[in-house]
Amino acid sequence: MYKIKFKFLIIILILICIFTFLTLVEAGIVKRWFRRQLRGARFVEKSLPNRKIRIEREIGENATVRAFHHDVYLWPSLDDREKQIIRAAFEQIHRRTCIKFNELDYKPWYHAERWAEGKPYIVIRKSKKFSGYSDNNIENVNRRSLIYLSEKSLSTEHNTNTSRGLIMEQLVKFMGFREEFLRPDAPSYIQPIAGNKRPPGPSSSPAFANEQLMWPFDPESITVSAGAREWWDMVKLNSMFCPSQVGYADPRMGPCVVPRKPRNSNIGN
Repeated sequence: MYKIKFKFLIIILILICIFTFLTLVEAGIVKRWFRRQLRGARFVEKSLPNRKIRIEREIGENATVRAFHHDVYLWPSLDDREKQIIRAAFEQIHRRTCIKFNELDYKPWYHAERWAEGKPYIVIRKSKKFSGYSDNNIENVNRRSLIYLSEKSLSTEHNTNTSRGLIMEQLVKFMGFREEFLRPDAPSYIQPIAGNKRPPGPSSSPAFANEQLMWPFDPESITVSAGAREWWDMVKLNSMFCPSQVGYADPRMGPCVVPRKPRNSNIGN
């Protein structure tokens, strides 16, 4: 009688351990399997293998290299409204650039589809504390990227358009885009407001791709939270991921280079 109870207790403990282990793996905590690499994203075109070699030579072999097409799983805890906002952000980015986020039906971590060799994927979750991303190599077989969208950006306190814009900004950061005001040449265009924190020093500033810096500073970038628009952002993203689709655009011409004419300049004449 006691032996049967003891065996039953052992089985229960084993099941609890297995469940805990699987939960930790899914959360990305088991460091033996998943190694977080919070590095700036870089990019490469699949059709240009020499470009990948050049990038690795410039920034190191351990740098994260982004493609312009991504398979995406949306975390089950996201509700229908939140998923619709994220899908709308996908659509808006793809309408203006060659970048495409392809949503797949959610599969648990142990599903064979998520272990297919050479098929990296993204899992999108929401976080109450921050927004960000991490890249995890899975047993040197595949790469899983986690994107944490801030819960506040998906909140009902914002209208749909505002939430969509906030999500777009977080997605393009994952793709390697950086805030305009952190550019090395930003002090030539902007002046900090008294009392604001100073911008980070050169050692802590994010790395910019040359394809971003070849275009003028843009005060209307999506990374500037002041009723900003995103036209030049799209040019820069296309320059990074599919330059063959950009055509000719004079990098000397931009919002901070060419004076703007007043909208109502003819009124009263």
